[in-house]
Amino acid sequence: MATDHRIDQNGQRLNFTCENRRYLTDINKGKPHGAGFAKGSVFDSSLITHGSYTLWLEHVLEKGTGAETYWLMWYDGGRPTIPLSGVLDKSEIQEMSRQLASFVP
Repeated sequence: MATDHRIDQNGQRLNFTCENRRYLTDINKGKPHGAGFAKGSVFDSSLITHGSYTLWLEHVLEKGTGAETYWLMWYDGGRPTIPLSGVLDKSEIQEMSRQLASFVP
């Protein structure tokens, strides 16, 4: 079962962070968006917009190694909506794109 790791020392849920236990958004790279307009987005606009909900591809660093990765993150009005994210490297994005392209004519 998924655990929300955006919890402070007093057990209170944090509404916004740029990281989890293993990864953090690289706020020094990319385009600004979200709460506080921190950098981190790969693109100028969201991949998908449904009303106030938006899906973004963000630059991410693995904390232990500093490896460059990316994650897909849903936002609602500029705040992350989920405690988990889809962490991908470039080759995995290429594979996902290939499979999606074969699905959508």
